[in-house]
Amino acid sequence: MSTKTEKYKRNIFLGIIIIALGITFTTTMKDSVGAFGIVFIAIGGLFFIIGMSQKRKGKENKNK
Repeated sequence: MSTKTEKYKRNIFLGIIIIALGITFTTTMKDSVGAFGIVFIAIGGLFFIIGMSQKRKGKENKNK
């Protein structure tokens, strides 16, 4: 049985995963891909913000 998760949940989860990868790159591989980790953190934060915005808009539409 396949259940499709809501789009905002996927974006939030993807953001968290990308942020975690960015933190890992920044701390453990500082010499080789440290700057790449900072970019991952920024992109993950963007996905997290997009997901939270979609969640808020979905709740507003439900209340109308």
